Amino acid sequence: MYIIDHDKQIALISEMKQLRKDTDNCEVYYHHPYTNQMWKAFFPRANGEELGPKLLRHEPVPTDIEKRLNICLEEEVPENAIGLGIEWSAYPEIWPAVIQALENEYAHYDRKQLKLFLDNLHLDEAKGELPEESEEEVDISEDFVGDLIWRSRKVRVKRFFVLG
Repeated sequence: MYIIDHDKQIALISEMKQLRKDTDNCEVYYHHPYTNQMWKAFFPRANGEELGPKLLRHEPVPTDIEKRLNICLEEEVPENAIGLGIEWSAYPEIWPAVIQALENEYAHYDRKQLKLFLDNLHLDEAKGELPEESEEEVDISEDFVGDLIWRSRKVRVKRFFVLG
């Protein structure tokens, strides 16, 4: 689902045809003629100064959080867990739903995949980088992110003690 290695991305992109390019959102859509799949290349953490890591993934993807977690965390493909963590690290508004889904289904996920996903979600870094009080982001406070970090650590410990 995700390709995070730069050399693999270049090799795959060279085989595909570009469909659409959105420079404002740093997104490019491609079509692979041999597999008839649509791909999206994007920089989820892009801001005005830096782009951050580049991801390449299939399109369309499930919009349901649980389905995306199942796809990326049940299989032993580290790129999927890393890519999903990087992508969702840019959307703090969905973190509570993500942590809730992890708390409900942690026993079904691969331990290594779960650890990679949580490491790349960057909750710890987000707590230190929260801006001062702003009108738009009243929902996300330092205490709220701290609670999410605590809950994610509990999920990781619970998953460690589940056999399988």
